[in-house]
Amino acid sequence: MKKLSMILACALTVGVLGGCGNSFDAAEYTRAILDNSYKNDSSKFVEMKVGTAEEAADLYEQGLKSEVEALVYLSGAGSATDEQFEELKGVFADIYKATKYTVDGAEKQDDGSYLVTITYEQINVLGPAMESYNAEAETMIANWDSTGEYPSTEEMSEQFIDVYIDCFTTALANATYDEAATATLKIELVDKVWTPNEEDVLNFETSLFDIEALTSAMQ
Repeated sequence: MKKLSMILACALTVGVLGGCGNSFDAAEYTRAILDNSYKNDSSKFVEMKVGTAEEAADLYEQGLKSEVEALVYLSGAGSATDEQFEELKGVFADIYKATKYTVDGAEKQDDGSYLVTITYEQINVLGPAMESYNAEAETMIANWDSTGEYPSTEEMSEQFIDVYIDCFTTALANATYDEAATATLKIELVDKVWTPNEEDVLNFETSLFDIEALTSAMQ
């Protein structure tokens, strides 16, 4: 539960083909990527000719799978069953959909790149979920210790993951949001491909979610 960087994998960091010239709309391009990454909405992605609907679906699925694999790792519970993995994917997809952001506009820079301004409200769900899970896991272990009766390793993992799923589901149902803030995302040509700046993507991702609270809960 220490490799926090694993949860920061984001579909935004993939290079995406784009047009070069005055016709490029950096704000709409950013909206297309954000909506596909978080809302599973590929309409702008296809309209902007960033890619096909099939490619958009693949990118979303890859990003979601990566997040859930990291989430299972952070639980420290071992392996999830196929059914549990799919359930966690559903929970995390709902967390993605619950994000709040708007793309305000883009300003072209002297070097030809664009700075896109995004207004967002940080969603507080990861920290509360992990805190709740830690408490529940400690109670489960204490109960096993007091009785001297322990489930098998496989059963133990399943029970931990079930509690993990419940904690994230409950945290999402009670999620709060911070006050609106702004972030900037640089869009630049890399080998003739319009690409979001990787560092800006990481900063935005860590601002959109309560990563500091998650880190604190993991210590």
